[in-house]
Amino acid sequence: MKVQLSYQSHTIHWKLAMNGSFSMKSMYLDLIDSEPIPRSIHIWKNKVPLRIKIFVWFVHKVVILTKDNLVKRRWVGSSRCCLCDKDETIQHLFLN
Repeated sequence: MKVQLSYQSHTIHWKLAMNGSFSMKSMYLDLIDSEPIPRSIHIWKNKVPLRIKIFVWFVHKVVILTKDNLVKRRWVGSSRCCLCDKDETIQHLFLN
């Protein structure tokens, strides 16, 4: 493998600043706008069957079709839990 060497100067370009120069302000603004590490990463590292991981991920993402989610999709029906008559949400079914 041949490597071509050149005597051109190399520069570092900071992508977070318009002028390409590093500044604490540009780094700070990027950090406060960035998302935290998602908790869903921990779901996939657990040693449980894949179907359990997928179900827990659905619960985490609030995509299980509970009655409150069905109502948001224009489902005609009560959004109340059939066992206790409270609003049926993911939190109500799985955490309370």
